[in-house]
This record gives sequence, C-alpha cells and structure tokens, in this order.
Amino acid sequence: FMYGLGWSEGGRTPSNQWDTLKWLGSLGFRVSPDISLVEDPPHVSEYYMLSLANQESLNYGTDGIVVKVNSFRLHGLLGQVGREPRWAMAYKYPAEQVLTRLNQIEVNVGRTGALNPFAILEPVQVSGVTVKMATLHNADYIETKDIRVGDMVIVQRAGEVVPQVVGPSVEVRTGAEWRFKMPKRCPVCGGPVSRAEGDAMHRCTNSACPAQSYELLKHFVSKPAMDIEGVGDSLVGLLLEAGLIRDPADLYSVTKDQLVSLDRMGERSSK
Repeated sequence: FMYGLGWSEGGRTPSNQWDTLKWLGSLGFRVSPDISLVEDPPHVSEYYMLSLANQESLNYGTDGIVVKVNSFRLHGLLGQVGREPRWAMAYKYPAEQVLTRLNQIEVNVGRTGALNPFAILEPVQVSGVTVKMATLHNADYIETKDIRVGDMVIVQRAGEVVPQVVGPSVEVRTGAEWRFKMPKRCPVCGGPVSRAEGDAMHRCTNSACPAQSYELLKHFVSKPAMDIEGVGDSLVGLLLEAGLIRDPADLYSVTKDQLVSLDRMGERSSK
C-alpha cells in the first residue's frame, strides 16, 4: 500500500495526509481501505480498538496502527528527532502470547564477560515465527518470576522481534520442575564467575576468555562499529580458531596468504 509522498515539487500536490492518500488512490495506486480521518484522541482510541478486533481478518500481518497529524504544514513545524517524526506515532497491539515447554536454561558469554541466560523451548509459533529460544535477561529475572526448567511458560516476541519468557504457568506444574542456578565457573573457559554489588549480571572474570574475545571482535567489525566489509561472525570465528587474531588490533596485520590457508576462503575472498 502507498502511505505517503516522499517528495514533491511545484505545489500541485495536496496539503495534507488524508487528501494525499485519496489523490494517490485516484491515480490508480493501492491505498489501504482501512484508513480513517479522526478529530481527537478519543476517536483515535476507538479506531484502535476496532482495528484490534479486526486484526485477524486482514490478509496481511500487522502489529498496530500509525497515528499521523494530517496537515503537512504542521509536519514542518513539529519536525523530527533523528529519523523519528514528531507528527507520527505507532500505536502497537498487545504482543501475542503462547504457552510452551521450557526444556532447558543455558548461558552464553558476552563481550564484557556478562553471563546471559536463555531458554531452550519446545518449538512454538509466535506471531508467525517459529521460536525455539528466548531471552531470560539475568538471574534476578528468573528468580523473581520463579521460572523453572520443565515449566510450561508464556512466551511473547517483545516489540514483535525478540522472543522472551514472560513467566511460568504455575497451575500446571507437576513437581518435576527444578530451579536454575547460575554457574560458578564460566561455561566457555572455566574461569571464575562473580557478581559485583549492585550489578544485575554475573560475569566471567577471565579477560582471556575466548567467548569474550569472539563477542568483542564480532562487535568491533560490525556495521555500527568499524563496519569492516567482508568480515562477519563466521570469519571472526575462523581467525580466532586459527590463532591469527586475539584482539581487534590483530585484524589489521592479517595477510592474504594467511587467509587463503583457511577453510572456505578462496583467492578472491582473501583478496
């Protein structure tokens, strides 16, 4: 569906959102038949409740509505922050929640040494996606929610993206469930694990932990950081495994001949 004009010139286009959509429709473009023009916040809420009730009848997926100021002149006056316009706001539907079995709780190690527990789930469909794992945040979250291995748990996709365990379904417990305890040794390097006072996370204290090095290097080469073209997670893993790098500085001394010798690295990729 067309939902607006990115750019126009000459003053021949409509001066507001509603008329623009109607105009685009008259030109033959596909415009959503479910748009509505309302005059105040209570009518926005009414439209939201109606669209929520009709969500399942649509032949496409949606996670909410967008409320826009109609006047383009006001768009200019309101402006935006970064890429976020002040004249439009998403009004999200509640996240879909489903019930599934929590089969195991495992832990991965982040670039700062933080131990991040996550749930291994009986695969389940959530908002059109098969979910097998979900975040559990930290030990306090697991304890506060009284989440146990073997529980039937409520799962949702936070912001329709990240799967998370909301909590257990206590009423169906059988007594076979058991409480999870954070490991005292790092699951990757075996180094001691500690938790500083006031810190929400348990951390591996071994600065030479391979998992920390891997996560640090993954972050370093990623788009939000140095954005090194052609270097992704798998190549970082290969370079570490081959002993060619230990820290970010080592990336800049790797040679083409060293790369050619690695598995799945040909002449062209190495160059």
